[in-house]
Amino acid sequence: MAATSMERYLQVLYSTVDAKKTPLPTSWSSTDKNNYIKLSNMHRRAHYKGYSRSIKDTACVRSDHPIPLACGLYYFEVKVIDKGLKGSIAIGVGTREMNLSILPGMDKNSFGYLGNCGGKFWGSEVGTAYGPSFTTNDTIGCGVNLVNRQIFFTKNGKNLGEAFSGSLFDASSVLGLYPTVGLQTTGEVVEANFGQSRFMYNIEKDINELKKKTASSITEFPIPNEHTEMPAVFQSWVFSYLMHQGYYSTAEALARSTGQKLGEEESSMKSRQRIQGLVSSGKIGEAIDVTQACFPTFLDSHPNLFFLLKVHHFVELIDTLNPKSFLAALKAAHACLFVSQDEAEKDVEMKETSSRDSHSDITMDTAKDDNLEIEVDGPGPSNAFATQGSIYRRRSRRIHGRLDRKAVMETIELERELKSQKFTPEDRRAVMKTIELGRELKSQKSTLEDQYGVNDANNNLLAKAFNSLSYTYRLLEGPLSELVDPKQREVLADTLNSAILEANQLPKKSILRLAMAHAKELQQTMAQNGIGASAFASIDESF
Repeated sequence: MAATSMERYLQVLYSTVDAKKTPLPTSWSSTDKNNYIKLSNMHRRAHYKGYSRSIKDTACVRSDHPIPLACGLYYFEVKVIDKGLKGSIAIGVGTREMNLSILPGMDKNSFGYLGNCGGKFWGSEVGTAYGPSFTTNDTIGCGVNLVNRQIFFTKNGKNLGEAFSGSLFDASSVLGLYPTVGLQTTGEVVEANFGQSRFMYNIEKDINELKKKTASSITEFPIPNEHTEMPAVFQSWVFSYLMHQGYYSTAEALARSTGQKLGEEESSMKSRQRIQGLVSSGKIGEAIDVTQACFPTFLDSHPNLFFLLKVHHFVELIDTLNPKSFLAALKAAHACLFVSQDEAEKDVEMKETSSRDSHSDITMDTAKDDNLEIEVDGPGPSNAFATQGSIYRRRSRRIHGRLDRKAVMETIELERELKSQKFTPEDRRAVMKTIELGRELKSQKSTLEDQYGVNDANNNLLAKAFNSLSYTYRLLEGPLSELVDPKQREVLADTLNSAILEANQLPKKSILRLAMAHAKELQQTMAQNGIGASAFASIDESF
């Protein structure tokens, strides 16, 4: 499923957070709140419904999830919709142990900024002067910086400076801090923004500065002179990467200068490099042909990978079509691909007598038509159609040993529809080639299931690919854009390359890639344990 604008925004802000393991706050909690608090607007707006007789009528609510430690720097904003009777509104953070009948900052398990006086509070009803007071229509932000170990507040997009830091901040556990708001008098209403829309304050600027600072500290980290073996280690890592990616000329030059051995023939390395380039650029069909030519038995011995490649090839073919022009044809194609075995068998029985003569040799001859041309590009799964003069012949396919004649009839009907709408021969070939590959995939999926059992990943992938025929716009612009995402192509190219290496008894991963994966895992572990700077150390950007 394509990410929403909110999800993309939060991914930019908190790229190291695994939302499945440690969800980000999204609203005020419907359960962790004082009874005098009423919620509305998807639980993001809080209304005070208490008696306002004394501080004992204070009511607080915390967010639905705590701040993930992997954030590094977390930020949220609260807009004062109505200051109410006295504007006794406090905004801050607190642990789960905080008393929800005491304003945040006045309980020992919380930090707060109070609206009617502008003071900051931590564990006491006596505050310290901090910033300006705030009232109706003001937006107050709160940031928790796990790198510098500080808490700051903003007002209407302006940073008010550090509020809590150092030993004061460390005195309270950073584990399980929740965004919290406290209300105390009649009519007070506030609404939170946890990233549902862009913040008034430019928090991205702060995050980018922390990233630069972290990157600088890494690059300037001194390596003691006694580690004299490091250059040779780094050379071996770079060499393994060049070998893995198939960069023959560069790898050969490095091998000569460092005394390392290639361990793989030039032709094999260059073939792998070419295959990776084809997959990455979306030329999956050509990549399949080159793989079969250079490594003849490889794909047949890796049926699931072969299936994966062909599904991506199918998707790439769909994305080359023009859905607005081909709308009728695509609907027919969608129907052709979703013909069930039962429907096919019933249709065969109904048409058995009438079609006996024309199908007795399992060969179809259509009426002569000089405009009907089906191109054959060479060997491969998508070349089941051929032309010879004006005669079109197609052998009907077998589904589990039974003739799928309905598929044959629907193919003929589709070809007639393409012709009646005056599509060019090139357009007709593109549609028919896509349909035939789709049928090939259905058949191959059934064969794989018979041999190895049901594969949910294969089923889901093929379902997504077939569903892409339902859309009347390019895949890059639709909800199935992930199927043609360049990043997915890169992953597919690397998977294919690693499998070829392993099949040739060579390391499937380069030492450099393994070291990077290990560094990423360590980075995630450190971030999840509150080592703030690790949230801004990007391994990918460093390389």
